[in-house]
Amino acid sequence: MLNEIWSSVADFYDPTIGMLRQWAWGLPIYFVVVAWVAFLARKEREPVTLRAVVRSVFPKDQYDHASARVDRWNGIILLAIGFPLSVFVAINAISVADNLAGFLATYFGARAPLMHTDWKMVAAQFAIYFLALDFSGYWVHRWCHEVPVLWPLHKPHHTAETLTPWTLFRQHPVEFFFLNTIPSFFAGVMLGLLLYATGTAVNPGTVTVIGIQVYVSFFVVDTMSHVHVHVSYGNWVNRIVLAPVMHNLHHSIELPHRDKNYGVILTVWDWMFGTLYLPKKNETWRWGLNEVEFGEKNPHKTLRGFYLEPFVSFWQGLLQIGARQDTVTPTHE
Repeated sequence: MLNEIWSSVADFYDPTIGMLRQWAWGLPIYFVVVAWVAFLARKEREPVTLRAVVRSVFPKDQYDHASARVDRWNGIILLAIGFPLSVFVAINAISVADNLAGFLATYFGARAPLMHTDWKMVAAQFAIYFLALDFSGYWVHRWCHEVPVLWPLHKPHHTAETLTPWTLFRQHPVEFFFLNTIPSFFAGVMLGLLLYATGTAVNPGTVTVIGIQVYVSFFVVDTMSHVHVHVSYGNWVNRIVLAPVMHNLHHSIELPHRDKNYGVILTVWDWMFGTLYLPKKNETWRWGLNEVEFGEKNPHKTLRGFYLEPFVSFWQGLLQIGARQDTVTPTHE
């Protein structure tokens, strides 16, 4: 199976196929569109010059900030493991899907194939993989906020005081790992159910390529969700697809904002589960954590503090849970 997977990965990155090149063009094109909209929406109405555009799109106070420097260095480290992780995610999904489909076939009997056209099966697998990752990504992100023991690992992402595309990579390595592996496991379960229901055998190469395509799709959209400009797609579209302004608001210092808009690519999950917040016209906010949580003593302004402080907070959280359990008086009948 591994030989087929690596062969498919090699074909995927082969310049003669061009699939990766199509996605590679997607990010700069999307960025240029967002940048142009940001420039047109700026308050200062200076003449349109290259210098004015660059200054508006790449403001020095955002990109040269201490917070942004931590983002860049951590981003370089995470990018080094990003591709291997994307392959691992795909292999994890394949393994789960294969074992689940085999288990169901053994105990409930094999099913006759329902789809005889390859492209229909590939499209169905892509849709299931995409929706499963996005749905589970919503819940894992929400748990990181609502489960006290998980918040210390996600908190570094919210100590960002500026937003740039590098802020996407402002993730603690431990969080980065489970934010990818848990959704991939769920995607594998959904793929296994699809394969069994349609009587289709697992094709490791196909699923690997689909997984990488979905992973790159998430990368493109999620990168542009971490920009300093309030780009909106309009309230109706914002209810379905994550616009930069929606995640921009999620990084707000205001608590009512932060516990909203958990979606990764689709905000329809926020709409369905009551966590959607549509920014009001001319509404403004600051990024980061409030003074009670960190204030000026933010330890994540250095890479060392960024990596070590979450472990300390995580351990303190576990001790507090243990202390609360010790104070509970047992009842006897």
